[in-house]
Amino acid sequence: MASRNYYIEEGGAVRKVEAFPKRERVRRPEPVRKKKRASKTYKKAAKEAQKSAGFDLKYTLILAVMVLAVVVSCVVMLSVQSSVESKEKRIESLQEELQDIQADNAAFENKLNSMYSLEDVYTIATGELGMVYSENGQIRYYENEQGDYVKQYSDVPETTN
Repeated sequence: MASRNYYIEEGGAVRKVEAFPKRERVRRPEPVRKKKRASKTYKKAAKEAQKSAGFDLKYTLILAVMVLAVVVSCVVMLSVQSSVESKEKRIESLQEELQDIQADNAAFENKLNSMYSLEDVYTIATGELGMVYSENGQIRYYENEQGDYVKQYSDVPETTN
């Protein structure tokens, strides 16, 4: 029994059914496959496979150069890293030495500050060195227009402007 396809058109008041005959498939001819050449032997194929998968001289030299470059870069990196570590240790020791020196300096400064009081300084200045306090009229003020300090090469003039 042959199967038929039907086309139904909808619309209007009545449905129409039309039959289409089934199309038969047209078979295409299969492509002709060429037979493999029998002249290629197993040994020749094995040689080509070994040649393509094997290590040739060029590949081996490039690989050796790359391995050497990696080893050299590792050695350089390790030497730089050890140099950095030794410098960091040196910095730490110098910082500790600086802290010790600063602590000694502060201790000496405190010792100097507490060694003499103002009364001791006054006693030494007046008693041993013969210094006296200035009297009224002995202090003269002088304006220097040239700099921050004054070097006295001669007596200061009696009158000031």
